[in-house]
Amino acid sequence: MPGLISAVHPDSLAARLGLRPGDELLAINGHPLRDLIDVQFYGAQERLTLRVRRGGEEQTLRARRRYDEPLGLDFARPTFDDIRRCNNRCEFCFVAQMPRGLRPSLYIKDDDYRYSFLFGSYITLTNLTEEDWARIEEQHLSPLYVSVHATDPDLRRRILGNPRAPDVLDGLRRLARMGVEVHTQLVLVPGLNDGTHLDRSIGDLADLYPSVRSVSVVPVGLTKYHRGGCRPYTPQEMRGVWEQVTAWQRRLRRQLGVRFVYLSDEWYLRLGEAVPPRAAYDGLDLAENGVGLVRALLDRWREVSGSWLAWGGQPRPGSRGC
Repeated sequence: MPGLISAVHPDSLAARLGLRPGDELLAINGHPLRDLIDVQFYGAQERLTLRVRRGGEEQTLRARRRYDEPLGLDFARPTFDDIRRCNNRCEFCFVAQMPRGLRPSLYIKDDDYRYSFLFGSYITLTNLTEEDWARIEEQHLSPLYVSVHATDPDLRRRILGNPRAPDVLDGLRRLARMGVEVHTQLVLVPGLNDGTHLDRSIGDLADLYPSVRSVSVVPVGLTKYHRGGCRPYTPQEMRGVWEQVTAWQRRLRRQLGVRFVYLSDEWYLRLGEAVPPRAAYDGLDLAENGVGLVRALLDRWREVSGSWLAWGGQPRPGSRGC
């Protein structure tokens, strides 16, 4: 499918070629385009041949990119051939916990490796074809973000509600051989994948460091629309997980030089524990997964409030507001 152009940036190669919103980009240098990744990959060359459709008519445009000149295109959707759907049935799936009557896009259960690369969405590696694997290697789509939940194959299949789910460690090792970095997450359900299963998962993933760069530990989140058999953690259970993970952090800090496994902010907030300093996240930005987001907020607030106090309640010249 073509890429529908939604905007053309000024002072770009696309603007110089006369492209405009509503045009459809079909190919770059003879390569058909499946998504924004293909545009970035094939459009990075100095000499470009673009096949474009406008008003039903195709035309070929050729140009040589000037020094530091961007291609300068935005698209209506990042993937031109729709989005890859999830083939799992997790009891705690947040999409299944949505109320009725919201916009249709909120009910899409996506599991698309391209969205993982572009936006940091978590995927399960359960729906990849050999063509997908080859593309990940060819275009070096790194980093990727993977929902593991458990490294025990049978337990993971039970959690995903997918008896055909492949062994996630096999997939992670394959990515490691490709040189692809991976950030993983474990969504914990009380009595299901915590305890000894959590120890096994952290240990198995640590064995794949530095290809597996991090593990985020997240408590299951449930809404009143949840229809599965899950329940939230009690404070006592949360304390047990907190102590278990912090013990792993101390051990892995000595072994790997980094903490490697990180608790999401909910554990600290619900237990009344101090949110770790920025250095405790080893330079990683996992805020989109709720890891270190509160720390970033607190640090930003300290910066802004300090500016106000230093200037008698007025913003310091040149400082940014919230």
